[in-house]
Amino acid sequence: MEWLRVERGSLIVDGTLGMGGHTEAFLKRGAKVYAFEWNEDSLEVVSERLKEYGDNLQVFPISFVYIKEVLQRERLLADGVLLDLGLSSFLIERSGRGFSFQKDEPLDMRMSLELKLTAEDLLNRSSEKELGEILKRGEVPRASSFAKYICSVRKKKPLAKTFDLVSVVRDFYHPSKKKEKDLLALVFQAIRIEVNHELENLERALREIPEVLRSGGRLAVISFHSLEDRMVKRTFKEDERLLVLTKKPVRPSLEEIRENPRARSAKLRVAERRS
Repeated sequence: MEWLRVERGSLIVDGTLGMGGHTEAFLKRGAKVYAFEWNEDSLEVVSERLKEYGDNLQVFPISFVYIKEVLQRERLLADGVLLDLGLSSFLIERSGRGFSFQKDEPLDMRMSLELKLTAEDLLNRSSEKELGEILKRGEVPRASSFAKYICSVRKKKPLAKTFDLVSVVRDFYHPSKKKEKDLLALVFQAIRIEVNHELENLERALREIPEVLRSGGRLAVISFHSLEDRMVKRTFKEDERLLVLTKKPVRPSLEEIRENPRARSAKLRVAERRS
C-alpha cells in the first residue's frame, strides 16, 4: 500500500489477482482496480467474493502480459501496477493440476486451460537435450544427467502423476530428508515455469508496463525465486524510463513469516515512471 501510494481515486492494476488479497486492500482504500487472472477456477471464486465492489473492480480473464493492450485500448494510464509472481495457495491446494509434490495429481501444471502443453507432455515428449535445457534454465542440479535418467524411465512407463515425478527425483538424487523438499520444489518449479512460459511472460510485461504508467506511477513486483528476481532487478536497472526506488529488495519481517510461512522467500522491488 505504501510503495504504490494507494489512495481514493487511484487507478491500480493487479496483474495477478489470485484470491484477491491485494485487490481487496486496494479497493478498501477507495482505488479503482483493473485485475487480471488467468486461472479459470480462481477467477470464478474471487469474482463472487469481490462482487460487492461493483464498478470499482474490472476483472480480465487473461494473463498480465495483456496489461498494456487493455489500458491502451481504454486510453488509460495507471497510478500503480502490482505483479505478485507467487503461485497462489488456491492453485497449490485446490486446482487438482499437479502443482504440489505433496499430492498425487495429474501432471498438468497449466495455470490456464488455454495452454496446450501439459507437464506430462513436456516430460514424456521432449528430447533429452530439450529436457536438459529446461532443467538447466530452472537451475536444477546435474540437469543433463537427470534429463537422461527421465528419458530412460519413461521408456518403461510414462510419467503421468506427480508422485511419478517425485519417485524419479528420489531415485536419481537419493536426497537426504533435509534436502528432499527443496530439490522437489526446484524440479517442479522448473517444469511449471516452462509449461506456463513464466519467464517470457514476465520479460514482456516488464518491458511493456512502463508505457502505461503515468508520470510518477509505480510498478511493484514481488518475486519468489532467483530467476524472477534477477530479471526484475536487471530490467529495472537498465530501463531508462524507470527510477529504481528499492536499492535492495524489501523482505518480509519475521512476524509476517510466522503468520504466513510462504512469504519467507518473497522479495519486493519497486520502480517509478520518470517524467
